[in-house]
This record gives sequence, C-alpha cells and structure tokens, in this order.
Amino acid sequence: MIRIVIIDERESDRKFVQTTLSLHSDFEVVGYGKDGYDALILVSKLKPDIMIMDTRLSDTNGIELIPLLKSKSLYTAFLILTSLTEEAHLSKVINLGITAYLLKEADMDTLPLAIRTLHKGGHFFSPKVHDKVFHTLLDMIKTNKASDKHSSLGTAAWPQGLGKMRSQKMVNIKFTAVEQRVISLVVQGYSSEEIADRLCLSGGTVRNYLSAMLKKTGQRNRTQLAIFVMKNGLLSQPRN
Repeated sequence: MIRIVIIDERESDRKFVQTTLSLHSDFEVVGYGKDGYDALILVSKLKPDIMIMDTRLSDTNGIELIPLLKSKSLYTAFLILTSLTEEAHLSKVINLGITAYLLKEADMDTLPLAIRTLHKGGHFFSPKVHDKVFHTLLDMIKTNKASDKHSSLGTAAWPQGLGKMRSQKMVNIKFTAVEQRVISLVVQGYSSEEIADRLCLSGGTVRNYLSAMLKKTGQRNRTQLAIFVMKNGLLSQPRN
C-alpha cells in the first residue's frame, strides 16, 4: 500500500485527486491539506510514501518549503501537480531533487502511473515539459563543467533526487548501434513504448536494452542514464 498525502490550496482539486486515487486499491490517502503549514504538520506526523503538492500555496512559496519538508521525512517522495509550465519554475523544482512533475490540465489520467513509478524510485515528467526538463539538465551540465569545482557531480552540483553520478568518466563504455539509437531517443524524452514503435522493437526488448545500458554505466534510472551519456559525450561515439 502506497501512503499518500495531498496538498493543494483548492478544495476542488484536492477532492478530485482523492477521488481519482480512491479507485486504486494500492493507494491510501492518509491526509490532505491546503497550505504549507498543513504540509509540514502532515509530513512530520504521517511520514507518507508520497506527497502530492502544488507549489502555489497561500501561506508560503511551495518551492522554498520543499527542503524543509524533506528534512522532516527523509523517505517521502514528492510529486508536483500544478498548472505551471514556466522553465524557471521547473528548473528550481529539478534543482531541489524533484523527479515527478505533472500538469493538472493534461496529466490526471497518468497520475496513478506516476505515483507507482516514483514509489519505485523512477521519474515521471509531463510530456508537455520534456523539452524544458532536458534543457534544464543540459544547462546544469554546462554550469558544472564551467565551474570545474565538482569533479564527482555529487549532491552539491546535482539535484539529490536524480541520484549521485559516478565520479569517474567511464570513457571505455561502448554502446552497440541499437543501444545508440535507443539512448538517443531516451535523451529526447521518448517513453519505452514510443521508442519501441520508432525502432520496430517490442517493449520488452527496449526495456532489456535500457537495463543493459544502466548496468554498463552504473546508473539507476533513465534520467541518470541520459545525464551520464550527455556528460560523457557517449552519443557522439562511432556506431558499430
């Protein structure tokens, strides 16, 4: 059972999310609130698996509140459910280690999948912000290279929720021609199903390729893999 807290200043939105989640037997909504104070109380008291929150709160800036919420419950994952699509807002959220970001108007039907994915340690971003997510990550890569202060790309340089990158550049890693095509589509933000359609492969085969590449690079998920590949220039290597 995945224990969930909902934070949204609009009562109608809270009720809609709660009703949506009540249709799934693996979810339990253990609390809901309307503002930052409620969020602090509930995360401290209930320590949910997932907190679904809009960053627009009546009594505080939700983005600024996230680090404090994390400190109150180290194992709670945060899913942002909002109407905001501005790149500056998204960049701030990613820098705080948030790896799930959905839009109220577009993604409610994918909310259950996003919760399950996040609960398993994965990431889930609205298709409408994929381009902005990767632009943000590329900017972070450029900033890190320019500063030349964090050779390990640890938590001081990278969002905590995206995981620690390996400190060494694994320049000897080689991808096969098919792996190159798969990872190039991952970097562009395509889902496994979309990659399968584009490459005329089965979904299981694509997942097997991704698993092999995660093992080769020592990364934990697709986002870490995409960052690692871009950072180390592995997309530019000759195909077999």
